[in-house]
Amino acid sequence: MEKKHVPAAVIVTEPFISSGKAMATAHGLPDYSFAVIAHPIAATKVETLENWAEDAVNEVAELLTAQKTAPRS
Repeated sequence: MEKKHVPAAVIVTEPFISSGKAMATAHGLPDYSFAVIAHPIAATKVETLENWAEDAVNEVAELLTAQKTAPRS
């Protein structure tokens, strides 16, 4: 059965950039790109979170539509 690849976008907060890179590498995707937003989330006002989300939308759209080669199985 042929594997199908579904576009996905990961969003991390700044302190988790290195963890995101490590996870991508561990899963065979060392060049996997992800969106980054500020930190923290839990202690941030809703209006600020909404602004961060709006700023991330274009980046996520670019990640989802980027033409990349699928990883080898």
